[in-house]
Amino acid sequence: MPRTFGEVARPGSGSARSAVLVSLRDRGPATRAELARRTGLAPPTITAAVRRLLEAGVVLDAGPSQREVGRAGPPGTRVALDGDLAWVLGAEVGFRTLRVVVCDATGQVRGQGLERLGRDHSADDGLPVLRGLAARVLDQAGGSAGRVVSAGVAVRGPVSSARQQVSQSGELAGWSGLTAQDVAEVLGVPVRLENDANVAALGEHVFGAARGVDTSLTVKLHSGIGAGLIVHSRLFTGARGGAGEIGHTPVDPRGPLCRCGKRGCLDTVAAVPALLDAARPRYGDISVSELLRRVEAGDAGATRLVQDAASAVGDVVANACLLFAPELVVLTGALSRAGRVVLEPVERALLREALPDSDMRPRVVLGELEERGTPLGAAALALMQSGWLPRS
Repeated sequence: MPRTFGEVARPGSGSARSAVLVSLRDRGPATRAELARRTGLAPPTITAAVRRLLEAGVVLDAGPSQREVGRAGPPGTRVALDGDLAWVLGAEVGFRTLRVVVCDATGQVRGQGLERLGRDHSADDGLPVLRGLAARVLDQAGGSAGRVVSAGVAVRGPVSSARQQVSQSGELAGWSGLTAQDVAEVLGVPVRLENDANVAALGEHVFGAARGVDTSLTVKLHSGIGAGLIVHSRLFTGARGGAGEIGHTPVDPRGPLCRCGKRGCLDTVAAVPALLDAARPRYGDISVSELLRRVEAGDAGATRLVQDAASAVGDVVANACLLFAPELVVLTGALSRAGRVVLEPVERALLREALPDSDMRPRVVLGELEERGTPLGAAALALMQSGWLPRS
């Protein structure tokens, strides 16, 4: 039966065992000697606690420590949490696709899958697909729904943190009003809903380009432009969940009408639909993949379109950095596949707008996770909800 971390490491099970489990969760596999140094507990106490945890099947022998190869005896053998104590689901609801990943309690990916969704799909259409896809991925990974302890689901547009509900102003109109409880009833486990850009930021922080970075800003360049903020290693969503909606920053007061009712929002000049509209007179009805292939081939018109969009994003991101002061800016989403064509205009904007002290300017990098970033971030959200990943 899957268990939350709190159930496994409850203080009543022994304070030394709890200390060992917290250390293994937060800092990874370790030898008994390393655990003694980490926790400050006496080596005999650690040895006894590890023995009980091994007997209970909570931790596993993870082989010799790289730093202690050649040393004899138990102190040179690492132990690690047993990932099979709990699995989690991470899902991303997109405009035309639904992605699911399954991770174990240590964050290892056990399986993943994708299903296509119809145009203008709704929650009524998508939730049965989510249930079926999750079951198939679990089956292919050698597990079952009974092994899953929690799920995270990422959706486009704002999500109310307090109500755990998709906002009426979200990009997926057919999913507006959906609650975490609605999804939980379909999947049979507790669910956490979150905006996709926030979840992408969490994915890069836990698994990708922002690992080990205390404060970062991840910008998702996709059907909309959104930002996710990691502050002191915690996801920051604002008072009600609306932080990071930089796609609705006005950049042209006489620009196109945005779905939010304003004119000239960043989304109307730099998001994927805006670029495809701008490309239509020259290239006809093309996909974003075709546009990016033209960029890769050196097509001057396609390259200029993407560069102009990235410049607009860079100006907004530069202002956000003056307010937020991250160490790192991570670019993700479909347009990030253009590589340096996107990266360099953002770097130039930060150089132009930032304070003169170079130590105040964040580095700008491309995300490492590609299309897996958001579902992996949703899985990280589920790991946090069930306690298997520390919240800070």
